[in-house]
Amino acid sequence: MDTPHHTTIHKTYQERGYCSRAGYARVREVLRACCWLYNRALEQRRDIYRACGQGMTMYRQMKELTQLRQAQQFWRDIGLTVSRGVLKRVDRSFKAFFRRVKAGEKPGYPRFKPHQRYQCLELASVTAGMVKGNRIKVKGLPAIRIRPNRELPASSRLKALRIVMHGRILTVDLVYEEERKSLATVASAVGIDVGVNERMTFSDGKTVSRRMIDRSRETKLQQAIATKKKGSKRRRKTIATFARERRRNTVRNRNECHRLTTAIVRNYQKIAVEKLAIKNMSRKGGSRKRGLNRSMMEQTWGMLFQQLRYKAEWAGRQFVEVDPRYTSKTCSRCREVRKEKLAVYRVFVCPLCGHTEDRDTNAAKNILRRGWGIRNEGQVCLPFPPTLQRGWEYPAQPTRVG
Repeated sequence: MDTPHHTTIHKTYQERGYCSRAGYARVREVLRACCWLYNRALEQRRDIYRACGQGMTMYRQMKELTQLRQAQQFWRDIGLTVSRGVLKRVDRSFKAFFRRVKAGEKPGYPRFKPHQRYQCLELASVTAGMVKGNRIKVKGLPAIRIRPNRELPASSRLKALRIVMHGRILTVDLVYEEERKSLATVASAVGIDVGVNERMTFSDGKTVSRRMIDRSRETKLQQAIATKKKGSKRRRKTIATFARERRRNTVRNRNECHRLTTAIVRNYQKIAVEKLAIKNMSRKGGSRKRGLNRSMMEQTWGMLFQQLRYKAEWAGRQFVEVDPRYTSKTCSRCREVRKEKLAVYRVFVCPLCGHTEDRDTNAAKNILRRGWGIRNEGQVCLPFPPTLQRGWEYPAQPTRVG
């Protein structure tokens, strides 16, 4: 067994925030003001470049922010770290724009934001005094109470703080610097094939059933929105109800992905997955792809891979993404490539050696071999947790969301 390796990581704790009715109104007021500041900073950069061909730096805009604070009492009442966080956000969006231009990608020039879509207050800097026990206090904002279901690290390790307003729901993202230990080494490796019929198929034969979403309530709410008069109070209330329902489904899926990826990282030392171009796969394709794009996006492969990537790094596991081409057409035993289209067969039968196996399991074994040069025969794997014994299907669990 390897010696545990100590490293420093940044870990985010997302907690539900609570405050008074006046407090929620104050947060919305500050969000509107920050949205105005964001749009004015973006407009200033655009106009200066059009006029003289020169850029505007974040530090020049911060100097002008000082003049704004001296002129208006409203901005003096708001903490400097809140308003500076807006300018840092504008600067980050322009840096990402220039990075995409240099890389030859689709540039995506920063856009002006309506106040309905400006939902996050990101602080430019934080201090330990902002979090005291279960209360968060930032100048210009109401006191926010949180109810963490786990012990938070010491306030001195706080590195970032974000306050997000999802409709009527307030969430707080606390980023701490932590020392962590790698998990004990286990003698097991796995290749993972993702799909639509089964969400994930493992090279050792286990599967995760596809995600099925009950959209009946969302459909009824969408129909109700269509019958309401535009601009009416009833329509706004129905839209808010629909947004809460969508968020509940999003949080449930995120929690399920966390349970699944945590179990994978705990049980396998080496993990190999496909390197998929999901955006290209989900492009429009006419009648031949009717319904397929929605089914692919429902499985949230990108979220699963993202969680596996950083959790494997935290736990000291080995994670690799391999070229997915011909993994479903190649025999995992003799390496012969089958010529037929994938739509013809679900069970892979090798035309050379006669090897017969489920197509997805065969692909997962090829992914494992490409990633680590390992075959699954004779491999010993750890037993799974009790909640994952029946084919990695999760029982319905109550989730505290919105």
